[in-house]
Amino acid sequence: MSHQLQGTRAGLINREFDQRFLDQIVADPETLAKLPHIDYVREAGSEGIELVMWLIMRGALDAKVREVRRFYHVPASNTALGHLILENAT
Repeated sequence: MSHQLQGTRAGLINREFDQRFLDQIVADPETLAKLPHIDYVREAGSEGIELVMWLIMRGALDAKVREVRRFYHVPASNTALGHLILENAT
């Protein structure tokens, strides 16, 4: 999720942003869709822009979803790892 693999911010992990992103992608994806791409880079690192792909996935689901499983971990590396399983609420 949140990672910067090079440069002066290499190893950036922003747990607060990552957790907020996971909460919002479930409950309020519209707000995330309005977030400028530069804010993803600023908050989650240059490779954090991949979270936009999570939004594309979320767009394939209904407005209301059920969170089946969430996993967030910061392994002994310079990236944060997130998994999220959602299903339509209806």
